[in-house]
Amino acid sequence: MPANDYDRVRLGIEAMTAYISGNDLMTTYMTERRESDGNLDQVADGSTALCALLLNQLAHMTGKSEPEILQEIARGLNRTEQTEGKER
Repeated sequence: MPANDYDRVRLGIEAMTAYISGNDLMTTYMTERRESDGNLDQVADGSTALCALLLNQLAHMTGKSEPEILQEIARGLNRTEQTEGKER
C-alpha cells in the first residue's frame, strides 16, 4: 500500500484517468495493476483517497457538509434509477 496520502491520491488519479479513457484502457490498466500488485487493493485504496479529497474540496466550495453532499448524490442516483426503470 502507498505510504502517504500523496501516493494514494496519485494512484486514484491514475485509476480515474484510465476509467474515463474508455473500457480498453481501463481493462489494460487493471490487468497491469493486478499483475504488478497481485490484487487491486491499492487501486481501490487510491480511488477512495481521491474521492475523499474531492468530497472534502466540494464541501469547502459549497459550504455543505460531506454527509449532505453524499445524501444529495444518493438521492440523485435514486431518481435517475427510478426514471430509467420507468422508461424500460
